[in-house]
Amino acid sequence: MAEKPKEPTQLTLDLEETKASTSAKSNTSSYKVVLKDDAAQTPSRPAVRRKPSVNTRSMTVKISSRNKTDSPARKPKSSTQTKQGGVSVRTRVQTVRTAEQPNPHLVQTHAVKGKSTTVARPKVQPPPIGKRKGYRKSKAAMLLIPLLAATLLFCIAILWWVISTQRDEYHVVMSPLVEDRPVIALNIERGMTARSVSLLLQQSGVVEDAQALLAYIVENDLATILKTGSYLMNNTMSFEEIGKMLTAEPEMVQLTIPGAFTLETIDAYLVNRLGFEQGTFLQSSHDLATAYGLSFTEGWLLGGTYSVNRQRAANDLALSMHQAMLEEVRKHLSSPLLEQYSIEELLIIASMIQAETQDVNQMPGISSVIHNRLKNNEPLGIDATTRYELNDWVNPIPTHALETKTPYNTRRRVGLPPTGICSPTSDAVQAAFHPADTPYFYYLHDTDKQIHFARTYDEHKENIKLYR
Repeated sequence: MAEKPKEPTQLTLDLEETKASTSAKSNTSSYKVVLKDDAAQTPSRPAVRRKPSVNTRSMTVKISSRNKTDSPARKPKSSTQTKQGGVSVRTRVQTVRTAEQPNPHLVQTHAVKGKSTTVARPKVQPPPIGKRKGYRKSKAAMLLIPLLAATLLFCIAILWWVISTQRDEYHVVMSPLVEDRPVIALNIERGMTARSVSLLLQQSGVVEDAQALLAYIVENDLATILKTGSYLMNNTMSFEEIGKMLTAEPEMVQLTIPGAFTLETIDAYLVNRLGFEQGTFLQSSHDLATAYGLSFTEGWLLGGTYSVNRQRAANDLALSMHQAMLEEVRKHLSSPLLEQYSIEELLIIASMIQAETQDVNQMPGISSVIHNRLKNNEPLGIDATTRYELNDWVNPIPTHALETKTPYNTRRRVGLPPTGICSPTSDAVQAAFHPADTPYFYYLHDTDKQIHFARTYDEHKENIKLYR
């Protein structure tokens, strides 16, 4: 009977650490391979022939610093090979390299730094907000500029509307009948010859060639009949116009200008009295302001009675009234109020006094109230200035005119109006430069034109109940 085949013996690989002699090899490790025949262990299934494979196993062993210092000259082996039971086992031994030791497999191009060395990095400065690439503004920032532009345009429109509205409501002296032109004031004195008059007109800029003007005067036999006096001329006049003005027959006429007459009232008076064209006196008064460099004409003309040449009554009257005002002002140059106010401001006050009353005895008290309010920085509250602005001296003042803040509304505005409001008399000028010394801040006229003063507003309300 044939012998039953014996099952193949299974070999078990057991790795055990072989304790080698520390004196022989203290820096290596080795393993022993033991092949055991385990007959009791039976496989769960028949052995299958497998494809042979090669497994490589490596182990890293750290060498202690003590051994390294003990034998610095010995070079550790990279690997060892032993035989156990006919099987050759190769064990790879690797020395651990510290951070201070260079890598032998790399080309060292720079010195190795220690762990404590820190690398200085450049400080990165971020770009400002709004300048970064790809930065997107917020919706609020994008709407801010259009909103500011719209607000600015709205404010400009409101300002333009206010100015245009006020300009329409103001009493404008310079009407369309008045021409803005260069004017020269001249005085032809007694004893001046035709040649001296021609030279004076050339020096003043009325004519360009004095010799040509003199030739015209001589050819037309005007040299012996030139008239003395004050004249208003401009550089647009012809030789013929100049000759007629300087040789006009002295047909004199006497004109009386009451106090409180305005420029428009005087112009209408000349139209009715002498048959002048409307606007003639307005043009003459405007030429006067241009010739003498006045900031306004209303208030610079003194009311009174004047004798003027009929042919040139408008120019002569404006010149005569202004010369009379200059003479009146010279009488009051010693007034202490000139330290606080200019002459023009005091003439504005004189025109307001004249418009408020025609009674000479009431003028110093009204002047006192005006100066007390100006000193206390209070509105003057004079209705005559608003009437001048509206050019209406008869009808009641509309409520909207009293509530609108304009340069001539002294109820809503502190200080003086920009110009005078009429032609004052010498008594009004005297009261403006020398007011009475009183504690009053209010006054009113009753139905009999009598004036009543008050210190406080409560007293003023009592006067309203008693006399109105």
